[in-house]
Amino acid sequence: MKVVCGRASQHLGSRIADELDIDLIKVSYKTFPDGEQYLKLLDGLDEEVVVVQSITSDIEFVNLLLLLDAVGSSNTTTVIPYMGYSRQDRRFEEGEPVSARAIAKPISQESNRVITVDIHNEMVGDYFDCEFTNLMAFDHMAGELALDNPVVVAPDEGAIGRARSVAEIRGWEHDYLLKTRKSGEEVEIKPKKMDIDGRNVLIVDDIIATGGTMSQAIGMLKDQGAQDIYVSATHPVLAGNALQKLYSAGCTDIICTDTIEKSVSKVTVAPVIARSIK
Repeated sequence: MKVVCGRASQHLGSRIADELDIDLIKVSYKTFPDGEQYLKLLDGLDEEVVVVQSITSDIEFVNLLLLLDAVGSSNTTTVIPYMGYSRQDRRFEEGEPVSARAIAKPISQESNRVITVDIHNEMVGDYFDCEFTNLMAFDHMAGELALDNPVVVAPDEGAIGRARSVAEIRGWEHDYLLKTRKSGEEVEIKPKKMDIDGRNVLIVDDIIATGGTMSQAIGMLKDQGAQDIYVSATHPVLAGNALQKLYSAGCTDIICTDTIEKSVSKVTVAPVIARSIK
């Protein structure tokens, strides 16, 4: 077995190879003047190949397809730590594509197995015509968070499961933010059950995209008297000025994984992925 990593997952791919104690295939990349991509595998293949590439943009999706075609292995495991387009997992309005399905089809044709991490909706796995595994990273992340007994808060009801999981592993308390409409223009956001005045708070979610929801939650928690506020998510998309929004709102620190390689990627999911591959 060998590992080959795409351009978006260079560090994570290398860490997975280290965890598995197997060789990493070197790849040469270049871009032509017209924007087309070119790559070449510089080392020999093995019967089993693990391809690691997050889909963070259209360019990285094409990069993954080119890698899979170049590998052409009869036994390929494709690891997609962050799968872009997965949030469009159904047709919300007439005339729309099911983007997650459109992405899954060509990947399935070149893969025996696909592994994702904390995908937005596990039903996306039904769009792959091969074995599919979605790994949960928050159990692993919980053990890596060096915080002093914070209240774990979900920014909305959809993230309650993640908040509960982290809290139970560490023996911390947990809550979620409840939105209550006070009038046509005013919405109050506050913890459902707990008084967080003077407490440290950890907000957990799967994705930080624009940072809008998170920064609003931080501001509301500050208004409720929270002391230090930490933000943790599996996927640091951090589009535009998301980091600035979070810190300006009063965030103390941001702790994410390396499914997308950013400055806040402080926890690696390589051990989680490697255990699934072994």
